Amino acid sequence: LQSMHRSDDSRAGRAHQLPKAVDVLIVGAGPHGLAMASRMLLGEEALKDCTNTYREVKDVKAHLSTTRKASTQTFAVVDAGGVWMQRWKHQFKALDIEYLRSNDGMHPDAFASSTLAVWATMNERDDFLTLSNLPADFHGNFKAPSTELMLEFCSELVKLGSLEDHLWQAHAESLEPCQSGVKVTVSTAEGEEPILAKRVVVARGPTWCRQWPSFHKALDAAARAQVQHAWDLFDDSERVERISGHGVIVGGGLTSAHLSVQLAKKGKIDLLIRRDRRVKQYDVDLPWMVTSPDGRRVLRQKFEQSSVEERIATNRSVRDGGSISPELNSMLSELEAEGFVEVREFTEIVSAAWDGCWTLTLNTDEVITADYLICATGTHIDISADPLLSKLQSIHPLRLAGGLPVLTEELQWGELPIHLMGNLAALELGPDAVNMSGALRGAYRISRALPRKRSKKKASAQRW
Repeated sequence: LQSMHRSDDSRAGRAHQLPKAVDVLIVGAGPHGLAMASRMLLGEEALKDCTNTYREVKDVKAHLSTTRKASTQTFAVVDAGGVWMQRWKHQFKALDIEYLRSNDGMHPDAFASSTLAVWATMNERDDFLTLSNLPADFHGNFKAPSTELMLEFCSELVKLGSLEDHLWQAHAESLEPCQSGVKVTVSTAEGEEPILAKRVVVARGPTWCRQWPSFHKALDAAARAQVQHAWDLFDDSERVERISGHGVIVGGGLTSAHLSVQLAKKGKIDLLIRRDRRVKQYDVDLPWMVTSPDGRRVLRQKFEQSSVEERIATNRSVRDGGSISPELNSMLSELEAEGFVEVREFTEIVSAAWDGCWTLTLNTDEVITADYLICATGTHIDISADPLLSKLQSIHPLRLAGGLPVLTEELQWGELPIHLMGNLAALELGPDAVNMSGALRGAYRISRALPRKRSKKKASAQRW
């Protein structure tokens, strides 16, 4: 990751004034924001759809050997951390994640699905995990990239597109539609400043509102100060290193399992799952990952033709709450056998008290103690309570279903020049909206609403 760190340092040393006005403002510098920026840079060279993603290897290599400058359509990216892919980097470090759950065809580049694989070959990289738990007749990718490989690939995309020049460290505070577009108020170290954008793309993650188990409501102030949410660990990745002793972790998904494996080295772990342990390769059902003609394309067509209520049911059914990959489950099972981790299925905390250590009463009537308590229970999405979007909803209300807005096909907020990506667009994109596949399709959908302008490019002096 040295190249990414070098670009951070060089950028910090020069003046980088916020723009007063741009054509498109992207809020968020994570994978979804990078996918949107990639499509903005590529313009007409980007994939024309997200189903036919094949490109000749020679064309992919040429793409990866070309530097690009922004088109005549200006865009800027604001992010509270001011660094591309920062939360992903923190998450991978905090949880000691070596390989991604998704396959090598899922990445932010809008040129081809094979870009990551071709780039790895060009750089003599083979740090992929072969997924051995998929059916033999599965039509799709069998290789998952390492987290280091993915981050270095994303760093290369940033470098080739000069995307550091488009990124500002600023937190979006409010969106105010106006005659010429949207007035976006952002906060920086110097205070609040306005940016006038013709269009806004909200591509930030849903981490602003932690989801807590029911016992959390009854905690006193002292206990609330001690209980930890997994997302807080990602904001301070060094915090995990300071945790030790007997721990209780709540949650049945990938994050809770990674934390259990990571922290079992420093004390026994009780992992509490409110239902049975679910093990599957991806966080969506396998048919949604199949690339054959009767695979996910057909499922998406059915999804898009269904009612809002049916879409909500599909999203819940296909994601089915938290689950653990087979590879991680094997690691967890080994720790169970050695007595370092105890997985308690169908178990919840009824009440909790803190007095120098945790005393937890379970729904099994058992009382256990622990040195620390972490809730890896995800986030709660509700537009009406979103600090950035709630005021917009009150002034320009959209129909909400399950806390999510009903957007247009271009993921647009009614007729306003505001577009949403990720989980916020799940009623349009489907159960994989938050995943990398959802980022690519979301950027494609939004691009259809943008003016068509060809990108300018110049050959790089160095071939990669």
